[in-house]
Amino acid sequence: MNEITQFLRTAAPAEARETLEFMLYECSLDEAPDPDTVALWQSVLQERGGKFAALADMCRNWPDTEQP
Repeated sequence: MNEITQFLRTAAPAEARETLEFMLYECSLDEAPDPDTVALWQSVLQERGGKFAALADMCRNWPDTEQP
C-alpha cells in the first residue's frame, strides 16, 4: 500500500480518484486496504486540498459504506 500512498501524494485528481475508487470499492478482499491505510490516504488527500478534498471525504465515508 506504500506505493499507492506515494501515488496519491503526486497524482492528478482524476488519476487519484480512479485509483481510490478501485481500491475502496472494486478490488478483491486480499488486495483491499485496512482502515488504518484508508485513514492515511484521507490525511494525504486532505493535505493536498482543493479537488482532493472530495477524495478525502470518500476515504472518511468508506468505513460506513463498506465495513460490515
